[in-house]
Amino acid sequence: MIAGLSLYKKYHADKEYTSIGLFRRLNKVYKIERVLYPGCHVHITPSLIFSDVTYVDSFRNTYRFYEAADVKEFISSHKEYEAEASIHFYQQDYNKELPAGENQFDLIISQYAGFVGQATKKYLKHKGLLVCNNSHGDASLAYLDNDYELIAVYNRKSDESFTISDKNLDTYFIPMKGAHPTKEAITQSMKGVGYTKSPGGYMFRKI
Repeated sequence: MIAGLSLYKKYHADKEYTSIGLFRRLNKVYKIERVLYPGCHVHITPSLIFSDVTYVDSFRNTYRFYEAADVKEFISSHKEYEAEASIHFYQQDYNKELPAGENQFDLIISQYAGFVGQATKKYLKHKGLLVCNNSHGDASLAYLDNDYELIAVYNRKSDESFTISDKNLDTYFIPMKGAHPTKEAITQSMKGVGYTKSPGGYMFRKI
């Protein structure tokens, strides 16, 4: 059975891996109002920084976590904005059609959840941001996708401290061995490509 806030503590807070520093940096550098987080599980940190977040996850009974009173109270008491928190949760596979409309979100978060950037691209506004890592090759697919352009990379110093850089972007996505794999090969393997430079994550803009 899905517990309440104890799950967030177990998987994120107690491990000092909430990534709150990343979301603070994003909020400071970019104009972000609406956020979509497919494959979120119980990672509610974005709602501490952004007032309007839509979460999507298919893991059994995860909806109970988002309905828990202590989770709602934690967000309300720790959010870093004045507006009331707007939280939507869809218990489903993000590859299936979402109730959210197309071109609605300023930011899509992709963290260890597969090919989020491809499956949910249509929900991202023009010039909206995809923030992703390359654990399953999502960043590699975005790099090969003409609908995205790489605008920055980020690195983690600590849970509270992340850096964002737009310097020397042409030095990223260079394979350590051989030619760059195709979209088909990456999709089949579901593995990130080994690159000569590997930041914590990447930021793409939808064009």
